[in-house]
Amino acid sequence: MMPLCSKIVHGDMSTALRFTTSTSFFEVMIAIYFIRLLRNVPFFNKWSFIRYIPIASLVLIGAGRLENIVSWNEDLVGTSFNKLFRQSELEALLIVFVIFLVTLFIKQIPQVKRIVKSIEVHFSDFELSNEWFTKETQLIKQYLKNHRINIIMLLCAYILSFASFIAMNTSYNIEVNPIETYNIFCYTLFARQFFVLLNTLMLVLVARFLMAITRHYWVSVLITGFAQIVITVANRLKVIYREEPIIPGDLAMIKAWKSLLGMMGKNIIIASIVLVVLVIVLIIYLEKKHPHAIHMTLKKSIIWVLVTSIFFSGTLLFNHDGSYVNALMRDLGDQPYFYNQLFGAKLNGPLLQFLNNIDVSVMDEPENYSKEIMTQIYKKYAQESARINRRRRNDWDDQIVIMGLSESFADPYRIPELTLANDPIPYIRSLMKTTTSGLMYSTGYGGGTANMEYMALTGLNQGFFSAALTPYTQLVTTQNQAYAFSRLFNQAVAIHPYIGVYYSRQTVYQNFGFNKFMYLGSKYPIKHQSSIDRSDYLSDETAYANTVDEILDAQGSKFINLVTMQNHLPYDNNYYNGKEKYAASGNAVTNDYVRGMVEEYVMGLHYTDEAVKNFIEKIDSINKPITFVFYGDHLPGIYWDTNNNNILHQTDYFIYSNKYARRHLGRRIYKQYDLVAPTDFMSLVQKQTLTKTTPYSALLEKVLDELPVITTKAAAGSKEESDAAMINDNGELIKYGDLSSSQKELYNDYKLVQYDMTAGNNYLENMNFTR
Repeated sequence: MMPLCSKIVHGDMSTALRFTTSTSFFEVMIAIYFIRLLRNVPFFNKWSFIRYIPIASLVLIGAGRLENIVSWNEDLVGTSFNKLFRQSELEALLIVFVIFLVTLFIKQIPQVKRIVKSIEVHFSDFELSNEWFTKETQLIKQYLKNHRINIIMLLCAYILSFASFIAMNTSYNIEVNPIETYNIFCYTLFARQFFVLLNTLMLVLVARFLMAITRHYWVSVLITGFAQIVITVANRLKVIYREEPIIPGDLAMIKAWKSLLGMMGKNIIIASIVLVVLVIVLIIYLEKKHPHAIHMTLKKSIIWVLVTSIFFSGTLLFNHDGSYVNALMRDLGDQPYFYNQLFGAKLNGPLLQFLNNIDVSVMDEPENYSKEIMTQIYKKYAQESARINRRRRNDWDDQIVIMGLSESFADPYRIPELTLANDPIPYIRSLMKTTTSGLMYSTGYGGGTANMEYMALTGLNQGFFSAALTPYTQLVTTQNQAYAFSRLFNQAVAIHPYIGVYYSRQTVYQNFGFNKFMYLGSKYPIKHQSSIDRSDYLSDETAYANTVDEILDAQGSKFINLVTMQNHLPYDNNYYNGKEKYAASGNAVTNDYVRGMVEEYVMGLHYTDEAVKNFIEKIDSINKPITFVFYGDHLPGIYWDTNNNNILHQTDYFIYSNKYARRHLGRRIYKQYDLVAPTDFMSLVQKQTLTKTTPYSALLEKVLDELPVITTKAAAGSKEESDAAMINDNGELIKYGDLSSSQKELYNDYKLVQYDMTAGNNYLENMNFTR
């Protein structure tokens, strides 16, 4: 009925499932009245428990199953009830039958029998009166008194759960959609109450699990509460600095815990230590002075362990379309919002959002993926490569390419209503006017370095992947022969003047085929080490000095991936002297604290500008063909009150060929690429140096020339039902439907190639597609 009404009123299926959710008031009322109707049937008076099966069945069948039937297919609008029911009757009846059998089994459990009997006895003489009300009130008071300690635990768990939802917001309002904004407290309390309770249940299950294991009440409760506080605070910090919650891919960072502590700041570390000590002291005090006996038999302990284990293991099926767990969670309203993790955490809470991201697929399989289709794609771009190569004379022989990721580099002059006393990057600004340069659209803000690095090294686009995927930690580490442009060169070296465990880089570079990875503490030492003033990080001057050593040491072609650290957060540690030269003002500087961070960051840009100038002068003096790709990975997370999404994702890039390369390779300068993706850099290098292509890089050149910039939906602020977002040079969203037929074909080819190289059967590998 509702699909037909939706079609008539709205012209689409937007309200087709309005009254078909298992949490709908209307559905529940129908089930309740059905129960009352069954009371008039003698059979159900004898077997009274069977009357409650409709509600249990309703929850499991729910809208998730109906949605699979309707599938938002306009052709089904107007389909008769009988036809729709026949399509699902077997599944529905099977569920009801299973619940019936489970109910019969539960009914035979002695404890359940006693509970049912006591309930029946209690309400056998029920009659609404003052005496009954007084009696019930006294019973409730007595129950609360007898179970007060567990009730307090539930209340505390609820408060911690509710607080975790609020902590995901940086303002008092939440924008549910472009036209609906609500107070965050009211919205969480009323619209998301079920998920606050679900998060509360998870905390209680963890506490009960620990009680079953440790047999100590206060140890279990306080450890659970402390862990929830830590999780909430950690998520809050990540939301402040990177506008996203913690997801499973971040756990790989635990290996760098010492470095993470250094970035947190002394105040947070001290507060954390004090909190840990207080929790330990409180546990010891309560266990000794106010012990609470746990009346939990071995059988009950095993049951709690099993229930908790089964519940959390079920999260592995959250993202498995077609599973009952997936259908139930979506039916209950759990929307992961993979394209906007922060919004998902606001709606679901950080704990459930974290669980939503477990067992995430790499990317969805595109339509028509097969060996035959991939063979056709290979032939198409092998021909395109041959066509391009007829006009080019250079190979990678003896060339040196430096992919230089400059940490958090982005021109602050683009930030609205921000004024600086002086220009911190005059040299880079002037250099960009004389060589291939423009803006890069970053998928991150305040973080996400490894994702930009991955795209620049592989040409594979983050927009096509699952929104919860971090390629370095969740994909490349599982690939023995992952593709990267480094494989086109005789030698490949990665340089990172910092510790090497972040984002599993040691494994990643090995799987990319790099010959060595230079980082602090590696067997390939960072020879030059210097920092500026009081900074904890090695300077960009240091990074480029080590890069020069590798250039001079090159025998034949060499690929160098450089990742700097100088301008990494924090920006409130007063690292640099002389910041007053770049005094910040304007409405973007909301208070003295923000002003201090902006000036600290901008002072770092000044030192980057000087380091780049010296590096360019140095490589110009070297008689080897060198091409230097310079790009910022993301903006720093300090412009909190800037609402322009595009500006927050635009960094700067340039591609510079040294004097020797210009003389011996020839050079073309490309100024038409005002906005590019990180995946475009190698194509620009090939075009600038007149270097021949492979079928794969020929595909990437066509993507560069013919498609808008492809990025993630989260970075573009897109809510379109698509796998990726596209943006033109003006920052405007481009829909897939707006592409020409040739552009759609190219877009789909690119997606098929990426799937084959990462999640598919790797058919192209045996066709020498990348060589």
